[in-house]
Amino acid sequence: MLETQIETPREVPRDVRREIPREIHERETFFYVAPPAHVAQPARPALSSVCYAQMHPGVYKIALACWMGLLGVFVLTFFSSANALFMVVIDCVYAAMFFGIPWIFHRMTPPGETRPRDFFSFLNGRVDTIYGPVRASEALLQVILVPLCLGVGGIAIGLIIQSARAAH
Repeated sequence: MLETQIETPREVPRDVRREIPREIHERETFFYVAPPAHVAQPARPALSSVCYAQMHPGVYKIALACWMGLLGVFVLTFFSSANALFMVVIDCVYAAMFFGIPWIFHRMTPPGETRPRDFFSFLNGRVDTIYGPVRASEALLQVILVPLCLGVGGIAIGLIIQSARAAH
């Protein structure tokens, strides 16, 4: 007959502390798997502890350059058609209003006492948003992602249109 041995729980003295692995409680997600202890953690780049309340003006200049690039692609693509070029001119007027009115309002505000900061030191810091602070480089990506992708798509469409015109 096979006897099974049932282990009874032993009393642990109160002065002995049980070590609970910290990595289990570091994150509260269900799917988190802690890295093995022998694997060295990659060094994270040091972020500045500065949390800016506003974006650097260079971020808006980059976004404006992306939009102007898209309009430039439209002008180059539709330069041969007078009807299409008229519509591109209307787009340029709307873009001038879209970017010009906020620029005028910005110029009307009284100058602040903030000193000008370097763009790359800004990218190394954080920006305070409605959802909490995020890295400034991530905020830059969120601002320019749509105009940059539209510009790349506009270039692709312009090349397709020009190659179709050349084929006929």
